[in-house]
Amino acid sequence: MTSDDVTPADLAKELGIDAKRIRAFLRATYGKLNRSVETRWKLTPDQASKVRRHFARAS
Repeated sequence: MTSDDVTPADLAKELGIDAKRIRAFLRATYGKLNRSVETRWKLTPDQASKVRRHFARAS
């Protein structure tokens, strides 16, 4: 993970919502993680921005 990567937990704290909602949005948008390669979401700055925009509209 690089210093630019963000996790759903990071965004959940920032946005004041449950990380499960963020992960559900990520699965709907990007599909499921490939469990043989990836064990957790590590979002690029662009992906994190999409999550922020989505949940800002939802509030």
